[in-house]
Amino acid sequence: MTRSWWTIAAIAAAIAIASPAVAYLPPATAILKRLAQRRADAGLSSMEVRGALSLTGEGAQRLAAATGLPLSGADLAVPAILLLKTPGRCRIELAPDGMTAGNRPAASVRTGRAVAYRGLGEAPGAQALVEGVCVLLGDKGSGGIESERAIARRLSSHGIALADIALGRLAGRVAWVVGGRPQDPRPQAWVDKQSFQPIRLVAPLGGATRDVRLLDFGSPVAGDAFPHVVEVWRGSELEARFTAEQLRPNPKIPDAVF
Repeated sequence: MTRSWWTIAAIAAAIAIASPAVAYLPPATAILKRLAQRRADAGLSSMEVRGALSLTGEGAQRLAAATGLPLSGADLAVPAILLLKTPGRCRIELAPDGMTAGNRPAASVRTGRAVAYRGLGEAPGAQALVEGVCVLLGDKGSGGIESERAIARRLSSHGIALADIALGRLAGRVAWVVGGRPQDPRPQAWVDKQSFQPIRLVAPLGGATRDVRLLDFGSPVAGDAFPHVVEVWRGSELEARFTAEQLRPNPKIPDAVF
């Protein structure tokens, strides 16, 4: 046999072995079960994440005009606090030096309803950020069927078709895409194929279709509980970025905060 024949045979064998693995797409129930277990492993019913929020474009300019916060060029960067309490309660507050808690621009989500306060409604990218985080991380998880159903309900409420599964890639990571193919202009939730962390939500958020990306789980700052960076994109425009600097696990947060 010639060398070329052996080469062709080896390639054919490799394809035959790899094809079933490539072709297999698990149902959404299996993906969400692993996702729920991943959140349960974190052991968090609440968290306080302190960091910095950067806003760009029109939202930054409108927020600066409404609040008096200073722009740096066309951007606005300010200390921020993100609060999360399961199930499904989230809040982001801008916390610049010298501003009392009662005067902070904020946006909250509770039972799927988003409300903005003291000017933060002028920056829909910031609202979309807290909405997206709440959809993807708003359940403590228990590894049981109720956790899977809670996650499924939140995804379905944002228009995600749970029956459609594909593969995609984000920041070098392969992910299960729930809701359609990556190139489809449809609501989608992405779950990291290896870690089963939620890493992306494309859905109507902040009044328009936006792309919320949860990047760099496992960082020294927040570990597996929260991503190091959360980004909000509208089309090709980066609207908002929250960078975590400190995480406090399981603080006592009154329901009235949300």
